[in-house]
Amino acid sequence: MKIAIILLAAVSVCVCKTAPRAVQEEFLRFKEKYGKVYQTKAIEEERFEIFKANFYKSLRQNKMISSYTTGITQFSDLTEQEFKDTYLRYKKMPGTVGNSSPRISKDLPDYINWVEKGAVTEVKNQGQCGSCWAFATTEQVESYAFISSGELPNLSAQQVTSCTPNVLQCGGSGGCFGSVTQLGFNYLQLFGQMAEDDYPYVSGTSAQTEECSYDSSKTIVSLTGYDTLPANNHEAVMTHLAEVGPLSIAVDASQWASYTGGVFSGCSFQENISINHGVQLVGYGSDFSAMGVYDYWLVRNSWGSSWGEDGYIKLLRTPECGVNSTPMDGTACVNGPGNDEQTVCGMCGMLLDCSYPLGVQKL
Repeated sequence: MKIAIILLAAVSVCVCKTAPRAVQEEFLRFKEKYGKVYQTKAIEEERFEIFKANFYKSLRQNKMISSYTTGITQFSDLTEQEFKDTYLRYKKMPGTVGNSSPRISKDLPDYINWVEKGAVTEVKNQGQCGSCWAFATTEQVESYAFISSGELPNLSAQQVTSCTPNVLQCGGSGGCFGSVTQLGFNYLQLFGQMAEDDYPYVSGTSAQTEECSYDSSKTIVSLTGYDTLPANNHEAVMTHLAEVGPLSIAVDASQWASYTGGVFSGCSFQENISINHGVQLVGYGSDFSAMGVYDYWLVRNSWGSSWGEDGYIKLLRTPECGVNSTPMDGTACVNGPGNDEQTVCGMCGMLLDCSYPLGVQKL
């Protein structure tokens, strides 16, 4: 083991000899921590140059007065486009945008956390498969099974990834290549869901959708359908979180790769907000720090517990709105409606598409 580490260090110094020692050392630690192995010296040099650019970008970001921090994550050797192409494939079925004005205000608690209530399983990792939509679907069914029964199952995201049809190509061609939570809920309404132990997740490693291997005799959860909140309705989202349960939401996660902590405010409302990722909204609250008080939404991601704040990200809680000028990149079906500009509200557009399962029962 010591010899291997010495050789690895020697290779890194050779590859990074023109870079400052601090960056060389960070790259070595990055490779060791995340098990990064490159096939050739040329590929490693290419990945190092990308890593170095991301490293300095994070340094500049952290010198700014901000409510959040960035740093080295498992995505630090990827360009922004590579990151989007591999990990961000969520797209939403088109529908009528609801009333963006809030409901009549009511007294709501200042803090809600469904993780602390025991309604959320351990953070999962979709790996190198664009199956965020399947994880958002699965995590929601798990949470609502707990809310209805008091028991928290660990369900199969692989079943949803491999078995959910996507004939109309909403959000992609299905599986690792994009789909939507609504289709996931529809599929589970018909067939129910198996446990993770009976149908383990492998697409994160293979980067393939894999053949459907559903076994009806091993179904442990059923549901009757799903519902969606009015689009861009800040008050409706807070009320649902406080009184009902978590929500599956769609976001623009293009700038999330280097997030390491704090209340994220990095999605600009003056720039295009392209919805491309599905996650689970599990609470809200406020952060009190020397920088000020920041109201936030608590979001569970599917990139493993080593990313962000133990797999979670806090999004700045704001009803501000922006524009998604590229709906075909993330929200429309092939040959379907909804291809024009779209109003999206909340940080990273998180108020646009909020859904949850109905009638979840543990069998």
